[in-house]
Amino acid sequence: MEIDCSHCKRTIRLNVHRAEAILVVLDFGAIVVFGALAYWFQSQPLALAAFGAVMIGALALPLLEHTYLRSWPRYVSSVQGPKAGYSPPRS
Repeated sequence: MEIDCSHCKRTIRLNVHRAEAILVVLDFGAIVVFGALAYWFQSQPLALAAFGAVMIGALALPLLEHTYLRSWPRYVSSVQGPKAGYSPPRS
């Protein structure tokens, strides 16, 4: 997702950390598994486990962002400059 920054007038994009992506995928997987098992076995405890997985995911992501990812830049420029050590050929 790219947006135009109101301060620098450049195009920026959301910078998602791998830990965030892994946490979301694992939480979603747990929700799907518990939900499917609760539906299949008609089990109220498994339905509560699915609800618990939703609540844990809703708590874990902001907690991760405010502790481990505190210094991680949330947005980065979409346009990358030349790589270090690279100089364009002279004409």
